[in-house]
Amino acid sequence: MFIREVCHKNKKNNTIYSTYKLVESVRTKQGPRQKAILNLGVDFNLPKDQWKLLALRIEELLEGRESLFTPVI
Repeated sequence: MFIREVCHKNKKNNTIYSTYKLVESVRTKQGPRQKAILNLGVDFNLPKDQWKLLALRIEELLEGRESLFTPVI
């Protein structure tokens, strides 16, 4: 899993803004695809260097695994 920044353009006032999504890679017959798991919204303000840690922790929680280390966020 990873977090992706998606840019959008507001058609009414031509402003550009970003939303953030938690995405999972999935293998299909047509090849690898990405599936959006969770929309994190516009106000996602976690520093980019911590995105991977968050994605790994969410994956652990979804799979019911215990974390080897205590999360430091």
